[in-house]
Amino acid sequence: MSTDHIRLTHHLFWRAGLGLPPAELMEMAAQPYERTVEQLFRPLRPFEPLHTEHRTLTTEAYRALKPQEQFLLRKEGREATKRLNGLWRQRMIITDGCLREKMALFWHGHFASWSQWSLNTERYLNVLREHGLGSFRTLLKEVSRSASMIEFLNNHRNRKGAPNENFAREVMELFTLGRGHYTERDIHEAARAFTGWSYKLDTAEFEFRAEHHDEGVKTFRGRTGNFNGDDVLDLLLDDPLTARFICEKIFRWFVDPTLDEAFVDGMVRRFLASDHDIGDLMRHVFLSDHFRHPDRFGVRIKSPAELMGGLDKCFHISFERDDSAVFLQRSLGQVLLYPPNVAGWKEGEAWIDSNSLMLRLKLPAALLNQGTLNWDQTGANAMDNDITPGMAMADAPMREEKNRILSTTSQKDSYLAQIPANASDQDLFRMMLQVEPADAMRQGLSQGQLWERVLEVLSSPEYQLC
Repeated sequence: MSTDHIRLTHHLFWRAGLGLPPAELMEMAAQPYERTVEQLFRPLRPFEPLHTEHRTLTTEAYRALKPQEQFLLRKEGREATKRLNGLWRQRMIITDGCLREKMALFWHGHFASWSQWSLNTERYLNVLREHGLGSFRTLLKEVSRSASMIEFLNNHRNRKGAPNENFAREVMELFTLGRGHYTERDIHEAARAFTGWSYKLDTAEFEFRAEHHDEGVKTFRGRTGNFNGDDVLDLLLDDPLTARFICEKIFRWFVDPTLDEAFVDGMVRRFLASDHDIGDLMRHVFLSDHFRHPDRFGVRIKSPAELMGGLDKCFHISFERDDSAVFLQRSLGQVLLYPPNVAGWKEGEAWIDSNSLMLRLKLPAALLNQGTLNWDQTGANAMDNDITPGMAMADAPMREEKNRILSTTSQKDSYLAQIPANASDQDLFRMMLQVEPADAMRQGLSQGQLWERVLEVLSSPEYQLC
Protein backbone atom coordinates (compact mmCIF):
# COMPACT_ATOMS: atom_id res chain seq x y z
CA MET A 1 0.00 0.00 0.00
CA SER A 2 1.55 3.26 -1.09
CA THR A 3 2.27 6.15 1.22
CA ASP A 4 0.42 8.44 -1.22
CA HIS A 5 -2.80 6.43 -0.94
CA ILE A 6 -2.59 6.32 2.86
CA ARG A 7 -2.14 10.08 2.98
CA LEU A 8 -4.97 10.60 0.49
CA THR A 9 -7.30 8.53 2.67
CA HIS A 10 -6.24 10.46 5.76
CA HIS A 11 -6.65 13.73 3.84
CA LEU A 12 -10.23 12.74 3.00
CA PHE A 13 -11.07 11.93 6.60
CA TRP A 14 -9.48 15.07 7.98
CA ARG A 15 -11.66 17.14 5.66
CA ALA A 16 -14.78 14.97 6.02
CA GLY A 17 -14.26 14.10 9.68
CA LEU A 18 -11.60 14.25 12.38
CA GLY A 19 -8.93 12.01 10.92
CA LEU A 20 -8.54 8.29 11.61
CA PRO A 21 -6.60 6.16 14.12
CA PRO A 22 -4.01 3.84 12.51
CA ALA A 23 -6.14 0.67 12.31
CA GLU A 24 -9.09 2.44 10.68
CA LEU A 25 -6.74 4.34 8.39
CA MET A 26 -5.16 1.15 7.07
CA GLU A 27 -8.54 -0.51 6.67
CA MET A 28 -9.96 2.40 4.69
CA ALA A 29 -6.79 2.82 2.62
CA ALA A 30 -6.95 -0.83 1.55
CA GLN A 31 -10.04 -0.19 -0.56
CA PRO A 32 -10.56 2.00 -3.64
CA TYR A 33 -10.84 5.69 -2.87
CA GLU A 34 -14.17 6.01 -4.68
CA ARG A 35 -15.70 3.33 -2.46
CA THR A 36 -14.48 5.13 0.65
CA VAL A 37 -16.09 8.36 -0.52
CA GLU A 38 -19.42 6.62 -1.11
CA GLN A 39 -19.31 5.18 2.41
CA LEU A 40 -19.17 8.71 3.78
CA PHE A 41 -22.56 9.40 2.21
CA ARG A 42 -24.15 6.14 3.38
CA PRO A 43 -23.78 6.01 7.17
CA LEU A 44 -24.93 2.75 8.76
CA ARG A 45 -27.01 4.43 11.42
CA PRO A 46 -29.93 6.76 10.66
CA PHE A 47 -29.99 10.36 11.81
CA GLU A 48 -30.45 10.60 15.58
CA PRO A 49 -31.17 14.00 17.16
CA LEU A 50 -29.08 14.95 20.19
CA HIS A 51 -31.16 15.49 23.32
CA THR A 52 -30.55 16.55 26.91
CA GLU A 53 -32.79 17.67 29.76
CA HIS A 54 -34.13 21.23 29.83
CA ARG A 55 -36.32 23.22 32.21
CA THR A 56 -38.54 25.56 30.23
CA LEU A 57 -41.23 28.12 30.95
CA THR A 58 -43.63 30.19 28.91
CA THR A 59 -42.73 33.84 28.37
CA GLU A 60 -45.41 34.88 30.85
CA ALA A 61 -44.20 32.44 33.53
CA TYR A 62 -40.59 33.54 33.04
CA ARG A 63 -41.47 37.21 33.42
CA ALA A 64 -43.31 36.42 36.65
CA LEU A 65 -40.11 35.06 38.24
CA LYS A 66 -37.93 37.14 40.53
CA PRO A 67 -34.59 38.31 39.04
CA GLN A 68 -32.61 35.74 41.00
CA GLU A 69 -34.95 32.96 39.88
CA GLN A 70 -34.56 34.07 36.27
CA PHE A 71 -30.79 34.04 36.73
CA LEU A 72 -30.81 30.49 38.09
CA LEU A 73 -33.00 29.32 35.20
CA ARG A 74 -30.53 30.76 32.71
CA LYS A 75 -27.69 29.12 34.61
CA GLU A 76 -29.44 25.77 34.30
CA GLY A 77 -29.71 26.45 30.59
CA ARG A 78 -25.97 27.03 30.29
CA GLU A 79 -25.31 23.75 32.05
CA ALA A 80 -27.63 22.01 29.59
CA THR A 81 -25.77 23.66 26.70
CA LYS A 82 -22.50 22.30 28.11
CA ARG A 83 -24.05 18.84 28.07
CA LEU A 84 -25.00 19.34 24.43
CA ASN A 85 -21.44 20.45 23.74
CA GLY A 86 -20.20 17.15 25.17
CA LEU A 87 -22.80 15.03 23.38
CA TRP A 88 -21.89 16.58 20.05
CA ARG A 89 -18.17 16.10 20.64
CA GLN A 90 -18.79 12.43 21.42
CA ARG A 91 -20.78 12.03 18.22
CA MET A 92 -18.15 13.80 16.09
CA ILE A 93 -15.48 11.19 16.81
CA ILE A 94 -17.54 8.25 15.51
CA THR A 95 -16.43 7.45 11.98
CA ASP A 96 -19.86 6.25 10.85
CA GLY A 97 -21.71 9.45 10.04
CA CYS A 98 -18.63 11.67 10.52
CA LEU A 99 -19.37 13.72 7.40
CA ARG A 100 -22.78 14.70 8.79
CA GLU A 101 -21.13 16.09 11.92
CA LYS A 102 -18.34 17.81 10.00
CA MET A 103 -20.90 19.51 7.77
CA ALA A 104 -22.79 20.60 10.89
CA LEU A 105 -19.55 22.12 12.23
CA PHE A 106 -19.09 23.99 8.95
CA TRP A 107 -22.68 25.28 8.97
CA HIS A 108 -22.34 26.23 12.66
CA GLY A 109 -19.68 28.74 11.58
CA HIS A 110 -21.72 29.85 8.56
CA PHE A 111 -25.11 30.20 10.31
CA ALA A 112 -23.46 31.34 13.53
CA SER A 113 -25.90 31.60 16.42
CA TRP A 114 -26.08 31.07 20.14
CA SER A 115 -28.92 31.24 22.61
CA GLN A 116 -29.28 31.66 26.35
CA TRP A 117 -32.02 29.00 26.16
CA SER A 118 -30.61 25.50 25.80
CA LEU A 119 -33.69 24.06 24.09
CA ASN A 120 -33.28 26.69 21.38
CA THR A 121 -29.65 25.63 20.99
CA GLU A 122 -30.53 21.96 20.85
CA ARG A 123 -33.08 22.45 18.08
CA TYR A 124 -30.72 24.68 16.10
CA LEU A 125 -27.90 22.14 16.35
CA ASN A 126 -30.15 19.31 15.21
CA VAL A 127 -31.29 21.38 12.22
CA LEU A 128 -27.65 21.71 11.16
CA ARG A 129 -27.04 18.01 11.69
CA GLU A 130 -30.19 16.82 9.95
CA HIS A 131 -30.12 19.09 6.90
CA GLY A 132 -26.40 19.87 6.54
CA LEU A 133 -25.98 17.36 3.70
CA GLY A 134 -29.43 17.84 2.18
CA SER A 135 -31.06 20.73 0.39
CA PHE A 136 -29.55 24.14 1.07
CA ARG A 137 -33.02 25.54 0.39
CA THR A 138 -34.42 23.50 3.28
CA LEU A 139 -31.44 24.22 5.52
CA LEU A 140 -31.66 27.98 4.99
CA LYS A 141 -35.39 28.05 5.72
CA GLU A 142 -35.15 25.80 8.78
CA VAL A 143 -32.28 27.81 10.29
CA SER A 144 -34.12 31.07 9.55
CA ARG A 145 -37.17 29.75 11.42
CA SER A 146 -35.16 28.35 14.33
CA ALA A 147 -35.77 29.89 17.74
CA SER A 148 -32.03 30.29 18.25
CA MET A 149 -31.54 32.41 15.12
CA ILE A 150 -34.72 34.43 15.68
CA GLU A 151 -33.59 35.20 19.23
CA PHE A 152 -29.94 35.84 18.30
CA LEU A 153 -30.82 38.37 15.58
CA ASN A 154 -33.82 39.86 17.39
CA ASN A 155 -36.41 38.95 14.79
CA HIS A 156 -38.96 38.33 17.56
CA ARG A 157 -38.85 42.14 17.92
CA ASN A 158 -39.46 42.69 14.20
CA ARG A 159 -42.95 44.20 13.89
CA LYS A 160 -45.09 46.05 11.40
CA GLY A 161 -44.34 49.77 11.53
CA ALA A 162 -41.06 49.23 13.42
CA PRO A 163 -39.02 46.68 11.47
CA ASN A 164 -35.90 45.27 13.08
CA GLU A 165 -33.36 44.86 10.29
CA ASN A 166 -30.79 42.59 11.98
CA PHE A 167 -31.83 39.29 10.44
CA ALA A 168 -32.64 40.79 7.04
CA ARG A 169 -29.12 42.24 6.81
CA GLU A 170 -27.29 39.12 7.96
CA VAL A 171 -29.29 36.69 5.84
CA MET A 172 -27.97 38.53 2.78
CA GLU A 173 -24.47 39.48 3.91
CA LEU A 174 -23.47 36.30 5.73
CA PHE A 175 -25.85 33.52 4.74
CA THR A 176 -26.57 33.95 1.01
CA LEU A 177 -25.34 36.78 -1.27
CA GLY A 178 -22.26 38.08 0.49
CA ARG A 179 -21.29 41.65 1.23
CA GLY A 180 -21.89 44.30 -1.40
CA HIS A 181 -24.66 42.56 -3.33
CA TYR A 182 -27.66 44.29 -1.77
CA THR A 183 -28.82 47.80 -0.89
CA GLU A 184 -30.13 49.45 2.25
CA ARG A 185 -33.54 49.47 0.54
CA ASP A 186 -33.30 45.69 0.13
CA ILE A 187 -32.57 45.33 3.85
CA HIS A 188 -35.54 47.46 4.82
CA GLU A 189 -37.97 45.70 2.49
CA ALA A 190 -36.73 42.24 3.52
CA ALA A 191 -37.14 43.18 7.18
CA ARG A 192 -40.77 44.06 6.46
CA ALA A 193 -41.24 40.62 4.92
CA PHE A 194 -39.89 38.92 8.06
CA THR A 195 -42.14 40.84 10.47
CA GLY A 196 -44.13 38.52 12.71
CA TRP A 197 -41.55 35.71 12.69
CA SER A 198 -41.11 34.68 16.33
CA TYR A 199 -40.88 31.59 18.55
CA LYS A 200 -42.41 30.02 21.64
CA LEU A 201 -40.13 30.19 24.66
CA ASP A 202 -41.37 26.98 26.28
CA THR A 203 -41.14 24.75 23.16
CA ALA A 204 -38.60 26.55 20.93
CA GLU A 205 -41.08 26.17 18.07
CA PHE A 206 -41.48 28.70 15.28
CA GLU A 207 -44.47 31.03 15.74
CA PHE A 208 -45.91 33.36 13.12
CA ARG A 209 -47.63 36.32 14.74
CA ALA A 210 -49.96 37.56 12.03
CA GLU A 211 -50.88 40.69 13.95
CA HIS A 212 -47.24 41.86 13.73
CA HIS A 213 -46.76 41.06 10.03
CA ASP A 214 -46.58 43.80 7.41
CA GLU A 215 -48.97 42.77 4.61
CA GLY A 216 -48.04 45.72 2.40
CA VAL A 217 -46.45 45.54 -1.04
CA LYS A 218 -42.64 45.39 -0.96
CA THR A 219 -39.96 45.95 -3.58
CA PHE A 220 -36.96 43.67 -3.03
CA ARG A 221 -33.98 43.48 -5.39
CA GLY A 222 -36.02 44.79 -8.30
CA ARG A 223 -39.05 42.55 -7.70
CA THR A 224 -42.36 43.87 -6.34
CA GLY A 225 -45.03 41.90 -4.51
CA ASN A 226 -46.70 41.16 -1.23
CA PHE A 227 -43.66 39.20 -0.10
CA ASN A 228 -43.36 37.25 3.13
CA GLY A 229 -40.20 35.81 4.66
CA ASP A 230 -40.28 32.59 2.64
CA ASP A 231 -40.67 34.60 -0.57
CA VAL A 232 -37.55 36.61 0.25
CA LEU A 233 -35.56 33.45 0.97
CA ASP A 234 -36.69 31.92 -2.33
CA LEU A 235 -35.64 35.05 -4.22
CA LEU A 236 -32.22 34.89 -2.56
CA LEU A 237 -31.87 31.20 -3.40
CA ASP A 238 -32.78 31.85 -7.03
CA ASP A 239 -29.91 34.34 -7.37
CA PRO A 240 -26.73 32.64 -8.71
CA LEU A 241 -24.71 34.90 -6.41
CA THR A 242 -25.92 32.78 -3.49
CA ALA A 243 -24.66 29.58 -5.10
CA ARG A 244 -21.27 31.20 -5.72
CA PHE A 245 -21.02 32.55 -2.18
CA ILE A 246 -21.75 29.11 -0.71
CA CYS A 247 -19.46 27.25 -3.12
CA GLU A 248 -16.55 29.59 -2.45
CA LYS A 249 -16.97 29.13 1.29
CA ILE A 250 -17.16 25.35 0.98
CA PHE A 251 -14.05 25.36 -1.23
CA ARG A 252 -12.04 27.41 1.26
CA TRP A 253 -13.13 25.25 4.21
CA PHE A 254 -12.94 21.76 2.68
CA VAL A 255 -10.42 22.09 -0.14
CA ASP A 256 -7.99 25.01 0.02
CA PRO A 257 -8.01 28.47 1.61
CA THR A 258 -6.79 29.84 -1.75
CA LEU A 259 -9.63 29.88 -4.29
CA ASP A 260 -9.39 28.20 -7.66
CA GLU A 261 -11.92 30.20 -9.69
CA ALA A 262 -12.21 27.68 -12.52
CA PHE A 263 -12.97 24.82 -10.15
CA VAL A 264 -15.45 26.94 -8.20
CA ASP A 265 -17.20 27.79 -11.48
CA GLY A 266 -17.86 24.08 -11.94
CA MET A 267 -19.10 23.76 -8.36
CA VAL A 268 -21.56 26.60 -8.92
CA ARG A 269 -22.95 25.04 -12.10
CA ARG A 270 -23.45 21.72 -10.36
CA PHE A 271 -25.01 23.30 -7.27
CA LEU A 272 -27.54 25.23 -9.35
CA ALA A 273 -28.33 22.25 -11.60
CA SER A 274 -29.15 20.13 -8.53
CA ASP A 275 -31.33 22.85 -6.95
CA HIS A 276 -28.80 23.39 -4.16
CA ASP A 277 -28.15 19.74 -3.21
CA ILE A 278 -25.32 19.94 -0.67
CA GLY A 279 -24.60 16.21 -0.66
CA ASP A 280 -24.27 16.10 -4.44
CA LEU A 281 -21.89 19.08 -4.30
CA MET A 282 -19.71 17.51 -1.61
CA ARG A 283 -19.52 14.19 -3.48
CA HIS A 284 -18.39 16.13 -6.56
CA VAL A 285 -15.71 17.90 -4.50
CA PHE A 286 -14.32 14.79 -2.80
CA LEU A 287 -14.17 12.77 -6.03
CA SER A 288 -12.47 15.53 -7.99
CA ASP A 289 -8.83 15.35 -9.02
CA HIS A 290 -8.48 18.87 -7.61
CA PHE A 291 -9.34 17.70 -4.07
CA ARG A 292 -7.14 14.60 -4.41
CA HIS A 293 -4.06 16.47 -5.59
CA PRO A 294 -1.19 16.33 -3.04
CA ASP A 295 -0.98 20.13 -3.20
CA ARG A 296 -4.24 20.18 -1.21
CA PHE A 297 -2.80 18.07 1.63
CA GLY A 298 -2.01 19.94 4.83
CA VAL A 299 -2.95 23.42 3.58
CA ARG A 300 -5.46 24.08 6.36
CA ILE A 301 -4.70 24.89 9.99
CA LYS A 302 -6.80 22.71 12.24
CA SER A 303 -9.48 24.58 14.12
CA PRO A 304 -9.52 23.95 17.90
CA ALA A 305 -12.53 21.68 17.41
CA GLU A 306 -10.60 19.65 14.85
CA LEU A 307 -7.42 19.57 16.93
CA MET A 308 -9.14 18.43 20.12
CA GLY A 309 -11.54 16.18 18.25
CA GLY A 310 -8.74 14.45 16.36
CA LEU A 311 -6.94 13.65 19.60
CA ASP A 312 -10.16 12.45 21.18
CA LYS A 313 -10.94 10.25 18.17
CA CYS A 314 -7.59 8.47 18.45
CA PHE A 315 -7.27 8.30 22.23
CA HIS A 316 -10.85 8.49 23.62
CA ILE A 317 -9.99 11.05 26.29
CA SER A 318 -12.12 11.31 29.43
CA PHE A 319 -11.91 14.29 31.79
CA GLU A 320 -12.21 13.90 35.55
CA ARG A 321 -13.94 17.29 35.65
CA ASP A 322 -16.76 17.77 33.16
CA ASP A 323 -15.91 21.45 32.68
CA SER A 324 -12.35 20.78 31.58
CA ALA A 325 -13.24 20.22 27.93
CA VAL A 326 -15.10 23.54 27.82
CA PHE A 327 -12.18 25.29 29.55
CA LEU A 328 -9.88 23.93 26.85
CA GLN A 329 -12.16 25.10 24.07
CA ARG A 330 -12.21 28.56 25.60
CA SER A 331 -8.44 28.67 25.91
CA LEU A 332 -7.97 27.55 22.32
CA GLY A 333 -10.53 30.07 21.05
CA GLN A 334 -13.49 27.97 19.91
CA VAL A 335 -16.30 27.06 22.29
CA LEU A 336 -18.80 24.95 20.38
CA LEU A 337 -22.36 26.36 20.47
CA TYR A 338 -20.95 29.78 21.49
CA PRO A 339 -19.59 31.48 18.34
CA PRO A 340 -18.03 34.90 18.97
CA ASN A 341 -20.54 36.79 16.78
CA VAL A 342 -22.89 36.35 13.84
CA ALA A 343 -19.93 36.16 11.44
CA GLY A 344 -18.70 33.01 13.17
CA TRP A 345 -15.09 32.09 13.79
CA LYS A 346 -12.24 33.36 11.69
CA GLU A 347 -10.35 30.49 10.13
CA GLY A 348 -6.81 29.66 9.10
CA GLU A 349 -4.01 31.78 10.52
CA ALA A 350 -6.48 33.44 12.89
CA TRP A 351 -6.21 30.28 15.03
CA ILE A 352 -2.46 30.73 15.51
CA ASP A 353 -0.47 33.32 17.41
CA SER A 354 2.53 32.91 19.70
CA ASN A 355 0.41 32.08 22.75
CA SER A 356 -2.11 29.77 21.08
CA LEU A 357 0.62 27.87 19.22
CA MET A 358 2.46 27.13 22.45
CA LEU A 359 -0.80 25.95 24.01
CA ARG A 360 -1.50 23.72 21.01
CA LEU A 361 1.97 22.18 21.13
CA LYS A 362 1.59 21.41 24.85
CA LEU A 363 -1.94 20.05 24.49
CA PRO A 364 -1.11 16.39 23.70
CA ALA A 365 1.21 16.05 26.69
CA ALA A 366 -1.33 17.75 28.96
CA LEU A 367 -4.15 15.48 27.82
CA LEU A 368 -2.24 12.23 27.47
CA ASN A 369 0.71 12.54 29.87
CA GLN A 370 -0.78 14.49 32.79
CA GLY A 371 0.91 17.73 31.78
CA THR A 372 0.00 21.28 32.77
CA LEU A 373 -1.56 24.12 30.85
CA ASN A 374 -1.52 27.84 31.55
CA TRP A 375 -5.12 28.96 31.12
CA ASP A 376 -5.69 32.11 29.08
CA GLN A 377 -8.11 34.30 31.00
CA THR A 378 -8.35 37.10 28.44
CA GLY A 379 -11.43 37.72 26.34
CA ALA A 380 -15.12 37.63 27.10
CA ASN A 381 -17.47 34.77 26.40
CA ALA A 382 -21.23 34.54 26.39
CA MET A 383 -21.01 31.95 29.13
CA ASP A 384 -19.39 34.49 31.45
CA ASN A 385 -21.70 37.43 30.98
CA ASP A 386 -24.67 36.85 33.26
CA ILE A 387 -24.48 39.07 36.30
CA THR A 388 -27.68 39.71 38.22
CA PRO A 389 -27.92 42.49 40.83
CA GLY A 390 -28.18 41.01 44.29
CA MET A 391 -26.25 37.85 43.49
CA ALA A 392 -23.08 37.24 45.44
CA MET A 393 -21.04 36.72 42.27
CA ALA A 394 -21.39 36.23 38.56
CA ASP A 395 -21.79 32.77 37.19
CA ALA A 396 -18.38 32.54 35.55
CA PRO A 397 -17.81 28.88 34.70
CA MET A 398 -14.83 29.65 32.49
CA ARG A 399 -12.71 31.24 35.19
CA GLU A 400 -10.22 28.75 36.50
CA GLU A 401 -6.88 28.67 38.24
CA LYS A 402 -3.83 28.83 36.01
CA ASN A 403 -1.23 26.08 35.61
CA ARG A 404 -3.90 23.51 36.26
CA ILE A 405 -3.04 19.81 35.94
CA LEU A 406 -5.57 18.06 33.74
CA SER A 407 -6.92 14.86 35.23
CA THR A 408 -7.69 12.65 32.28
CA THR A 409 -7.76 9.04 31.21
CA SER A 410 -7.17 7.86 27.67
CA GLN A 411 -6.80 4.73 25.61
CA LYS A 412 -3.28 5.42 24.47
CA ASP A 413 -2.29 1.75 24.90
CA SER A 414 -5.03 0.82 22.45
CA TYR A 415 -3.70 3.41 20.01
CA LEU A 416 -0.13 2.16 20.33
CA ALA A 417 -1.29 -1.43 19.76
CA GLN A 418 -2.38 -0.35 16.26
CA ILE A 419 1.20 0.59 15.34
CA PRO A 420 3.88 -2.05 14.70
CA ALA A 421 6.44 -2.08 17.51
CA ASN A 422 9.23 -1.70 14.96
CA ALA A 423 7.54 1.21 13.17
CA SER A 424 10.04 3.58 11.62
CA ASP A 425 9.87 7.34 11.89
CA GLN A 426 8.63 7.43 8.30
CA ASP A 427 5.82 5.02 9.23
CA LEU A 428 4.70 7.40 11.96
CA PHE A 429 4.88 10.40 9.67
CA ARG A 430 2.69 8.82 6.98
CA MET A 431 0.07 7.68 9.51
CA MET A 432 -0.06 10.87 11.57
CA LEU A 433 0.85 13.83 9.36
CA GLN A 434 -0.56 15.44 6.26
CA VAL A 435 2.69 17.20 5.34
CA GLU A 436 6.29 16.11 5.09
CA PRO A 437 8.08 16.83 8.37
CA ALA A 438 10.72 19.53 8.47
CA ASP A 439 14.37 18.50 8.69
CA ALA A 440 14.48 19.57 12.33
CA MET A 441 11.77 17.08 13.15
CA ARG A 442 13.33 14.29 11.12
CA GLN A 443 16.66 14.81 12.86
CA GLY A 444 15.24 15.57 16.28
CA LEU A 445 12.77 12.72 16.76
CA SER A 446 13.92 10.77 19.79
CA GLN A 447 15.16 7.20 19.64
CA GLY A 448 13.15 6.32 22.72
CA GLN A 449 10.07 4.19 23.19
CA LEU A 450 7.26 4.23 20.63
CA TRP A 451 5.02 6.37 22.84
CA GLU A 452 7.70 9.04 23.23
CA ARG A 453 8.04 9.28 19.46
CA VAL A 454 4.27 9.38 18.92
CA LEU A 455 3.93 12.16 21.49
CA GLU A 456 6.64 14.18 19.78
CA VAL A 457 4.80 13.95 16.45
CA LEU A 458 1.51 14.94 18.10
CA SER A 459 3.28 17.93 19.66
CA SER A 460 4.82 19.17 16.43
CA PRO A 461 3.92 22.20 14.31
CA GLU A 462 3.31 19.80 11.40
CA TYR A 463 0.47 18.13 13.34
CA GLN A 464 -1.39 21.45 13.39
CA LEU A 465 -2.09 21.09 9.66
CA CYS A 466 -4.68 19.02 7.88
